[in-house]
Amino acid sequence: MNQLSVRSSGSGPAVLWIHGYTMDSSTWEPLWELLPGWRHIGVDLPGHGGSDPIPAGLTLPALARQIAGIVRAEQAHRIVSLSYGSSVALQLAIDEPELVHALVAAAPTLAGAAPDADARRRYQQLMMLKPLAGPGEQMADLWMASPPDIFRGAEGHPELRAALRSVIVRHSWAELDSGAMMTLSAHRHTTADLARIQARTLVFIGDEDMPAFVRNAELLRDNVADCEVVTLPRSGHLPLLERPEAVAADLAAHLLGAG
Repeated sequence: MNQLSVRSSGSGPAVLWIHGYTMDSSTWEPLWELLPGWRHIGVDLPGHGGSDPIPAGLTLPALARQIAGIVRAEQAHRIVSLSYGSSVALQLAIDEPELVHALVAAAPTLAGAAPDADARRRYQQLMMLKPLAGPGEQMADLWMASPPDIFRGAEGHPELRAALRSVIVRHSWAELDSGAMMTLSAHRHTTADLARIQARTLVFIGDEDMPAFVRNAELLRDNVADCEVVTLPRSGHLPLLERPEAVAADLAAHLLGAG
């Protein structure tokens, strides 16, 4: 089994945090500072941060089972997730509904949903650039360019954008060579799957996010029994990172409500 890097901060009831694609758990630290009284557990997904590369043949349910092991070990039944990380969190809540008591999904990503067309083109461009440039600044700058508007909301927050770029510059992009992300992305979340989620669910969507993710938020609202959608003004695809001060109170209330 691939080894996942885990970091923790603070003390109190445990919350597990799952980051977005090409990021790592360090991106959560500004938000952790706004949420004292919790033990924040950040996991680096396979191929990210300090974790091992994505192993060949890893499926989304298999990754969710591995994350479930961390949830049990840390008693972290509250989960906060962003973008690609939310697909992992949703899979865990679908497969083991009794394990997840509170779920936060920002810029929710449903496995198998139609991708943003600009994001799909950008991924193809990255695959072409990787053999020529290797990992580093050129790959990071191409990935962060708009469209797609994944990082457009961060443009109004220069410190955040610089911090994200420093993380993405370190990303290995090994999944482009191995094709491992294709296997992870092959899974599909159905409306019947979403109906299995028992966790109190809070969805954040930026009012300037891409239409595909707005649709995902609507699907969660319509199919998860206990689901609230919060549209965050002046925010793009990374609302928890772009406006941490604006989401901290809602996050704290949601996590506390899990009991």
